[in-house]
Amino acid sequence: MIGRLAVVIAPLVLVVAVIVPARDAVAAPLAAVPGTVRVNVAGLGASYAKIGATDSLTVMTADGTVAYRGNGFAVTRLGVRRLADPTRTIATVPDPGSSDIEDRRNQAAARRAARLSALIEGVAILTIPFELSIETVASDPLGPPLLSAKQVVPLLFTADDGVLTYDGKAYRGTLELSTDDEGDMIVVNTVDTASYLASVVGSEEPGSWMPEALAAQAIAARTYLVTHLHGHHSYDLEGDTRDQQYDGIGGEVASTVRAVERTRGQVATYRGAPIEALYSANAGGVTEDSENVFANALPYLRSVASPADDIADTSSWGRTSWIWRQEYTAPQLESYMAARGVFVGSLRRIDITQLSPTGRVMGARVVGASGSRDIGKDRTRYYFGLRSTLFTITTHPEETQIVAAADTDRVRELQELGAQVERTFVSDIRDPDRGLRLRVEGWQYRLPARFVFDGRGFGHGVGMSQWGAQGMALAGASAEQILTHYYQGIVVTSVGGP
Repeated sequence: MIGRLAVVIAPLVLVVAVIVPARDAVAAPLAAVPGTVRVNVAGLGASYAKIGATDSLTVMTADGTVAYRGNGFAVTRLGVRRLADPTRTIATVPDPGSSDIEDRRNQAAARRAARLSALIEGVAILTIPFELSIETVASDPLGPPLLSAKQVVPLLFTADDGVLTYDGKAYRGTLELSTDDEGDMIVVNTVDTASYLASVVGSEEPGSWMPEALAAQAIAARTYLVTHLHGHHSYDLEGDTRDQQYDGIGGEVASTVRAVERTRGQVATYRGAPIEALYSANAGGVTEDSENVFANALPYLRSVASPADDIADTSSWGRTSWIWRQEYTAPQLESYMAARGVFVGSLRRIDITQLSPTGRVMGARVVGASGSRDIGKDRTRYYFGLRSTLFTITTHPEETQIVAAADTDRVRELQELGAQVERTFVSDIRDPDRGLRLRVEGWQYRLPARFVFDGRGFGHGVGMSQWGAQGMALAGASAEQILTHYYQGIVVTSVGGP
């Protein structure tokens, strides 16, 4: 996760997202967890959506009219180009939104042919704001649409006896074509809360983790859900790390389903109100006070030791969430920051201006030939492309380094830095069948001047550390002990519901 902030997931993909301050918990009646939740599964919006079902698909408009029922795929597109002459329907030009390479090639060829025809015959090409079409084995990809409109039309998609598919994932419940708060087209999954939570737990942590770690994650995810319901005009939560990672059925496994079932209706509360249950992948040995990352000082989000985080070091895929290094040449870092809106000209230095008591960078200044820019709190992760703000910076001059041929990770890193091979080390191998031959043992590289970031942890570091929870569970801690360690002064409360 998590939660309106950039978080990390355990199967694990780092997603850098826009940070929004955590909110103060407010005293309110403890309502039961709702039976269903509405989740945006289209990210920041889409211009193309292809929705199908494992059996028969039904598409309905807002008034309940059935627009389609059958075994095809419903395809919605924005900004479709078509010939203005309605008699020339065979020359329609669908937008190449499909991710299938062959489909895109075919559509591109059809579009070129239609443009040529229009040019020769003087037929104008119009842009249709919104279209719904149906794709089947026998359908004409250039045929007329099922529906077209000047804006996104709300549509409901249901599977008669199965699950729905969208963007390579399968979903329980229903899918709905809608718009987000900015008016962009999105797809909203309305799903029973228990299935949603089971998927979140499995998307945020490996299903093979200890049952108590999964149970702690289930309670944290449920708590986050109830404190962020109705956050948008047409849905509740984002289905990615702006809120909680949600991968539909793909996130569910038997262990995560059990974790949700055994913690049914349980949420973490502070003084009678559900908390802002923030979490990240690895706190790097110590969590952070909330006000040092976000806007608010929340009494239950206090810095605590997280010594079990180091178990990630024994994981083949998770070790870089514990200790990591990120290197850039000055031009590489300039380009990376410029793509995110920071322009200071030729980069000269980076100064750390403020540290938290835990050692996290709360302020940095980048200085270049054309000026400087101050970066505060958790934003350094975004602007520098780092796993956490628990880091140090060193500036290395141009130098040489010898790397063994077997160290393929370092060879790849040096190639990405633009390092040049100055010398190749070889050894003689005598093979009775092939005679004398040479084997490359390694290389001597000349590295350009560069900025090196050395750090620990993965994510914002506030609240529960997922790797720390796993380490505590391995040591015998219960889910409640994990939660009361990372969220100070809280109580695990049963409010009812899934």
